[in-house]
Amino acid sequence: MPLIFPGSSELTIKQPLPSAVVDKLAELSTDEPLPEAYPGDRIRLLAQSPRKLYLYWGLAQDPYDVLERAFGAQSARYTLVVRLVNTESGESTLHLASPTKSQWLDVPPGGAYRAELGLYAPGRVFIRLLSSNVAQTPRSGVARTVDASSDWNISAENFAQVLDEAGYVSDALEVTLEAVDELTGDGATRAVAGAFSDEELPAMTQEELAEMRGLLAALAFGARSESLQTILSPPLANWLERAGRHGSAVSGERLVELLRTMLGIEMSYLPQHAPAEEAMRRTARVIVGASEVNLPVHPFHLWMPSMNVGLLKSIVSLTH
Repeated sequence: MPLIFPGSSELTIKQPLPSAVVDKLAELSTDEPLPEAYPGDRIRLLAQSPRKLYLYWGLAQDPYDVLERAFGAQSARYTLVVRLVNTESGESTLHLASPTKSQWLDVPPGGAYRAELGLYAPGRVFIRLLSSNVAQTPRSGVARTVDASSDWNISAENFAQVLDEAGYVSDALEVTLEAVDELTGDGATRAVAGAFSDEELPAMTQEELAEMRGLLAALAFGARSESLQTILSPPLANWLERAGRHGSAVSGERLVELLRTMLGIEMSYLPQHAPAEEAMRRTARVIVGASEVNLPVHPFHLWMPSMNVGLLKSIVSLTH
């Protein structure tokens, strides 16, 4: 008999399943296919991370049966698709619906989205079957709004030093760029990106400029440009794609050299010679957003530029 000490929870014994339920479970085959139809229509859209949505659905009846009765042979032209709508901009994209009745969707961060399941044929009107809830994706980085209180406020320069000492060197590089941007009217990141590629820089909002800082840090630490394009905003994805056409233009080693010569940012050794896990961690953080891959590994250090007047003048001159 188990002892129950004062303050402990009561022990409960799991009740056996009713015999009727056991019999029904025994009747199920281990490889029985999932049903084609469900008791009712359902669709749900969930935000998994700043750049990932998860959608699942179920239909009470086969939509192609109804479509065939209505359109006859023309129904063969239709395909089951998911239309993903950005409720803020009104823009939408079409995706083939997965036969598993669930799928992942890549989206830019900081947006509100609704998914519509429907039937589509080229040159025909989209036939909507189900419409989901609106899912909001969070920002991909730290908000630019800071606490003005002296008790809690920390400058980007000091925050970069904290990240560097904690082992998050690639994140420290991103915040270092933000620190220099604060002192140069957002000129530093534009100057480095402009020197990195001959392609003309797109007009960037503050959100996209922050995204550019993250992109430069990811590239400097060995992230592949192909893996980044799908999760960037359209202006930056197009710019990176054009830069990649020049072959060696998208080079992490070249970018590190630009950071050193233009901004005075030094590293204890090149990121490309660092443990491979650091580049993997950085890429995984950008693409997946999962906490288990956001841990620092054997750290190396970043020496940040001195924020002096001479440096600032040289940086600003590069932007004109």
